[in-house]
Amino acid sequence: DDYFRGFTIWRRINSDQMPLDTCSPGLEGRGYTQLNNRPIRDFNSSGRYTFLDQSVERGRTYCYRVLAVFARRTAVDSFFYNSIESLASSEACVQLGRDLPLLVKVDVTNTDANTGSIEVCWTKPNAVDLDTVLNAGPYVYELQRAAGQTEDPSLFQTIMTSTAPTFAAANDTCFLDTNINTFNGPYTYRVNFYVNGESQPLGEAIPAASVFLNVSPTDRTNILSWDEFVPWENFVYTIFRENDSGGRDSLTTVVDPIYRDEGLVNGQEYCYVVRSSGTYNINGLPSPLLNHSQRVCAIPVDNVPPCPPKLNVTNLCDEGGNCDEVTNLENHLSWVSPAELCPEFEDVAGYRIYYAASVDAELSLIATIDDANILDFVHRPEGGIAGCYAVTAIDTVSVANESALSNRVCVDNCPFYELPNAFTPNNDGQNDLFRPLRSCFIASVEFQVYNRWGGLVFETTDPNLNWDGTNASGDPLAEGTYFYRCQVFENRVEGVVTAPELLSGYIELLRGGD
Repeated sequence: DDYFRGFTIWRRINSDQMPLDTCSPGLEGRGYTQLNNRPIRDFNSSGRYTFLDQSVERGRTYCYRVLAVFARRTAVDSFFYNSIESLASSEACVQLGRDLPLLVKVDVTNTDANTGSIEVCWTKPNAVDLDTVLNAGPYVYELQRAAGQTEDPSLFQTIMTSTAPTFAAANDTCFLDTNINTFNGPYTYRVNFYVNGESQPLGEAIPAASVFLNVSPTDRTNILSWDEFVPWENFVYTIFRENDSGGRDSLTTVVDPIYRDEGLVNGQEYCYVVRSSGTYNINGLPSPLLNHSQRVCAIPVDNVPPCPPKLNVTNLCDEGGNCDEVTNLENHLSWVSPAELCPEFEDVAGYRIYYAASVDAELSLIATIDDANILDFVHRPEGGIAGCYAVTAIDTVSVANESALSNRVCVDNCPFYELPNAFTPNNDGQNDLFRPLRSCFIASVEFQVYNRWGGLVFETTDPNLNWDGTNASGDPLAEGTYFYRCQVFENRVEGVVTAPELLSGYIELLRGGD
């Protein structure tokens, strides 16, 4: 085949039982490592392709797959391009010199803090790999145990020894480890193997630990997750839940070490066991390897807050109202209930209202509503109607179950500043002061009045102005036309900002019959 480049060899520790995906050829992301950089294209005299793996360790299970590589090639210099890979071959697993026992079972048979038990089983070495002439009897299995899931040799203690005078008598062995605390944690086991009556072991089986199950209760759900530490590959897990009669019902099987048991009743206890199914995928070894976790019970509880409401805020600036009316200086909040947005969160008891005076300020609680049917609120801030709001929903079970903040809605003032063009400071009690006709949401001004020669006769920063027609020395000014300029500073939700337009114009100072 002009497109065939050769074969690549891939290896991983322990078996991979996941089915091949015809839409995703290749082995990337499945735990395999490519061993050869250049594809193998040449075969031997027997017509077979071969590869020698020399980077292996004793006692480990190595699993191999082969990929065929195809590519187009340039007419000049024969460069390859558009390379593609085939589907992977079937898997082949092997151990280098299986001259040591292999653990095949670490199965929790009773869950208790004091009288718990675990059944531990292992297989004998392969006689050919062991060389029973060189490594004669007696043969001793020394079973050791360590708390937790660990490989630390200093933590293991011997709990059992088994001696056989001949290899034929050194059969596969099981041991029931009793009176241990299987309730609070897992245990790891390993087997030391002695020959010829020697004081040092020929080697030890790679450790294996019991599956340890954790259950986290939440609203109408128990979340199961489990930890494992084994030398074989677990490829599927069966979830069991106890029924009312004390038996166990199989709920489902999963391939990942997590499961959500949903649709439960809050306040009711549920008990679980997980069974792992695994394999070494080596001929002559038992398969599947079935091991149970400890039994764990949990009570689902509503610790999930409602989803956040959806908030809307309006005020007179949206409606074209008059800011001169104090009663109009209010913000109207309304929101959509989580019961409508997220029907699964129907247990809403009330709401909390949060407010910040500006966009940069931190929200603070200003009100609590203890009625889930009330979906609006009126707020009258001090000094204007600018500000930012958010609402949360409170759970019926606990006020601590508070939703995330709703969308943050900021509303602004609608500043307005209008000046007259004349006044009559003649002390008749009418129109004696120059004041704005309307002033809404104004923080300050820079107001200056000039005479016809450009001389400054009056200035103030007070938005109310209150100019009585006198100069800076308090002397009455003559009737006439005066020029003013006024820079306005507005109260906005961002803070105090400069108005975009500089006000200017003429003022007629009239004294009448004074």
